[in-house]
Amino acid sequence: MFFNYKTILIILSILLSGCSLSNLHQQDKLGNVSILIETPSDKYNVLLKENLKRLINTNQKSQSKYKLNASISYNSSETLSVRGLNVLNSTKAKINYRLFEINTKKVIKSGSFNSFPALSSSSNSLYSNEIAKEHIKDRLNLVSAEKMYLILKVTLSRLN
Repeated sequence: MFFNYKTILIILSILLSGCSLSNLHQQDKLGNVSILIETPSDKYNVLLKENLKRLINTNQKSQSKYKLNASISYNSSETLSVRGLNVLNSTKAKINYRLFEINTKKVIKSGSFNSFPALSSSSNSLYSNEIAKEHIKDRLNLVSAEKMYLILKVTLSRLN
């Protein structure tokens, strides 16, 4: 009796794991599409462009079918901590984007989105404050590129 339950449990676990593993091998839809990415030439926009290139992993051999114009800007403000004793710096990133087809110049999707705020503490050292802002902007840039990648993935999957 125990042997029967054990074999049924093993067979059931094999069947369930086989069904769940089939979703892991699906290919990414943006790997087959070539997207030309254009950003302004300042430091953080170039970083956004490189982060998007890494995420999208476009096919360089094919002719670009879509063009993405994107720009990033940052907004910093001072906020109080939870206890109200310390002043914290809150930084948000705002991304403006426009995706369109190159041949027809038809706009597929355009808009903007804001990232979640990132907090940093203020210090007496100007150097540590500047380094903290640089690290926050780098993190917000990467998070914004990942969100932009998801927007592109959903938009282009709806077209196909």
